[in-house]
Amino acid sequence: MSEYQENSTLDHLFNPKTIAVVGLSTAPDKAWLSECYITPMLEMGFHGRLFVVNPKGGHIGGMAAYSSLQEVPGPVDYVVSLVPAHHTPQLLADCTEKGVKAVQFYTAGFSETGVDEDAHLQAQLVEMAQRSGLRLLGPNCMGIYCPKSGIGFCPDFPKEPGEIGLLCQSGGNTGHIVRTVAARGLRFSKVVSYGNACDINERDLLDYFVEDNDTQAIAAYLEGTTDGRRLLQCLTRATSHKPVTILKGGCTEAGIRAAATHTGSLAGTDVLWDGLFKQAGVVRVSTPEEMADFLVALLQVRPPRGLNTCVVGIGGGANVLATDDCERAGLTLPPLPDHILSRLKHIIPRAGAMLRNPIDAFPLIGAPSNWRQLVDLLNEWEGLDLVLFQNALGTPPLPPRYESIAPAIEPMLSAVAECRVPFALVWHAITNDDSWQASLRVQGMSVDRGLPFFTSMRGAALAMRRLFNHHASMPGNVDLQ
Repeated sequence: MSEYQENSTLDHLFNPKTIAVVGLSTAPDKAWLSECYITPMLEMGFHGRLFVVNPKGGHIGGMAAYSSLQEVPGPVDYVVSLVPAHHTPQLLADCTEKGVKAVQFYTAGFSETGVDEDAHLQAQLVEMAQRSGLRLLGPNCMGIYCPKSGIGFCPDFPKEPGEIGLLCQSGGNTGHIVRTVAARGLRFSKVVSYGNACDINERDLLDYFVEDNDTQAIAAYLEGTTDGRRLLQCLTRATSHKPVTILKGGCTEAGIRAAATHTGSLAGTDVLWDGLFKQAGVVRVSTPEEMADFLVALLQVRPPRGLNTCVVGIGGGANVLATDDCERAGLTLPPLPDHILSRLKHIIPRAGAMLRNPIDAFPLIGAPSNWRQLVDLLNEWEGLDLVLFQNALGTPPLPPRYESIAPAIEPMLSAVAECRVPFALVWHAITNDDSWQASLRVQGMSVDRGLPFFTSMRGAALAMRRLFNHHASMPGNVDLQ
């Protein structure tokens, strides 16, 4: 049997017909777990049957609880375990008897503790699962978020499916990444928090995502692996089919020690990881925000053919800083051609403006019709590869207000949408409550129009350079947009 055929059993994680959540407590300090594992599936409309199991019975999360897994009527495909670690062998025996196909252990207290007894208990679970044909996810993980199937573990995650497949060794970072990316208007096909990876690991998940038709781009947060050679093979295969971006945790000596106590991972040196990623063709990022930036660029910006960039911004000082950010990222800001410059002078008054590159568009705030003329000029600029429109919302003498920001920004957004050169928007320099609320509204307006936006010029410039490098390295240069 091929490795992918073995991994086809992972379908039970994402498309189960029956889920049983075992071990939910009625204790007040544990009530939040119902919000994680019951509320999201009820609100997203899980497509199958959902059951709660607790030895004391009663009602949990608004649902009647069965006292044992055996009492659940009919077959159970997928079990979410919240039972204490020392009860997990009995739970696994019950799952085997019930014919369960996959078990996810939110339960912690295994190899990640560094205690031999706990590591032995984890190995015992793996041995039991292998004998019965069960697949194990975790332990020490949050599990599955699959909006298409109505499965989730956070009530605020988007209900709409998308095209990003995310595998994440950390449960907390899973939430951070999903929320950061979702705030930018992107959505996920499938998300897996897989913790200690005692059975299902990052290699299995990479192979699965490569074959998954709902996943067009793969993202990952990794702390370590137990088989670097096999991981390289999986990543190389994955990048030959779909773009892969990875955030590596545990890069420093202290970070490596932290990863070992977090998920029990063998992290390795950063030099080795960097070489592995480069050899496999992975786009490596350093923060969840950089991951969101690259995914926005990848999925919403047409890849630029070169690095010639024009910055169009509100505020001279912000434009100067933007120029530095672009140059540091490896983008080039060529001077405006003479014929563009001469026509630009009829659109933007020279006094108080920068009419080179970058272009200070501050005077256009009071002349909304001229935004379209400016964009038309940029469309005529032969050899221009990229336009970055930026607005430092917190820098003017008077900060923008929520109720007045839409009329001021609407003309810019309408014009920018007609730009035929690859482009992106940057909304940054949020300095107080007024500019924060205004920024949220502007970001929402951008998402509603499907426009790519970034929250810093540095992030935008770096993402554009990564997009260019990635696209240039792809055989055939196939666009995702």
